[in-house]
Amino acid sequence: MIGIVGGGISGLLLAHELVARGAKVLLWESTGRPGGVLWTQDCGGLRVELGPQRARLTAAFSDLVEDLGLSEEVVTAQVDLPLFVYARGKLRRAPLSLGQAFSTDLLPLASKARILTEPLRAGLGADETAGAFLRRKFGDAAYRDLLGPLYGGLYGSDPDQMPARHGLARTLERMGVGRSVLWRMIRAGAQAEKSPPCSFRDGLAALPNALQARLGDRVCLDSSVRVLEPNGEGWEVVLDAGERVPVSQVVLTCPAEPAANILERAAPEAAKILAGIRYNPLAVVHMRSAADLRGLGYQLALGEQFETRGVTWNHSLFGRSGLYTAYLGGMKNPTMVKRPDEEIGRIACREFETVTGHAAEALMVSRTRMPAWDQSWDALPDLDLPSGVHLCSNYSTRPGIAGRMAEAQRLARRLTAT
Repeated sequence: MIGIVGGGISGLLLAHELVARGAKVLLWESTGRPGGVLWTQDCGGLRVELGPQRARLTAAFSDLVEDLGLSEEVVTAQVDLPLFVYARGKLRRAPLSLGQAFSTDLLPLASKARILTEPLRAGLGADETAGAFLRRKFGDAAYRDLLGPLYGGLYGSDPDQMPARHGLARTLERMGVGRSVLWRMIRAGAQAEKSPPCSFRDGLAALPNALQARLGDRVCLDSSVRVLEPNGEGWEVVLDAGERVPVSQVVLTCPAEPAANILERAAPEAAKILAGIRYNPLAVVHMRSAADLRGLGYQLALGEQFETRGVTWNHSLFGRSGLYTAYLGGMKNPTMVKRPDEEIGRIACREFETVTGHAAEALMVSRTRMPAWDQSWDALPDLDLPSGVHLCSNYSTRPGIAGRMAEAQRLARRLTAT
């Protein structure tokens, strides 16, 4: 029996992969619903996402959706939707292809010329931050107005506080980048057209709900794991209710803090490292506006005096009429999430109107967290887990549904290899 602690998308995908390989699995989730950050709710007649706003319809994702019987529920966005950056007083189109890089007014001519010389500069340095690397390769203007907002926006983080050897190095390795990022980005852009942004008619929560339905009674909701204890042949998973369940292997797919608490007795040094992993807190504001904006959304150039980190235009992505979702706070202002909902909503709507020229009303304010991929990750290489204990979460390798799928598949192969 393989025990999985955490019923977010990582745990559900891992359980699905293990069952497909013939393994016996039991998964415990402390809350009353599956999915973790994949959480969809109804609000004002609209389907709103309290976490990620979209997935990518890659070949692997499409196969999973078909296997779960969700193919007819998939909704896709147009592949040519533009992305914008607010810089120097207006929204400017972010170049997502080489042709757009020459036509955009986001970057000055000198910056465009410097970008073309990127292949002449050395690859990633061992001790560089993501910010330092991107500035060295592409120049200050491209970093400030394009690469910094886009890369930092993925994590709600500051690229200058993100050692490149962690998140960025893994991204470059996955992309097959040796020396030149530019040429690999051009090739990746062509491939991205084959994988449009997607969701489901009832929102992204349809995916974890379908996985839970497929797994059946292997998923135990409202079941909190207190601690792990060795039992000679493997481990005992001790639940808050007092039940003890023997397992041969156990995988922690929950966030770093609860994972640290669970490991406190069995592996105190590992628990200490996990307890030090930092997350960026984000406020998520769902807004309704009469604006008819077409695009993926926008980020804010570095140095712009806004609390908003970025806004997703669900209105044009998946036809959710009038819906726009703003993210505020993150590493730039981690205390934002402590403000009252009404104040956060007012800030988001005011800044949306400043950027777009259109009024908006706040429908809902929620909060989420993203792994910071900052200096706290420096301790992870020293993490020494006991035999039979494994990690599979968004802080142990790259985030995003595609990343979670890939890690679940790799770990499932390892756990069923013998």
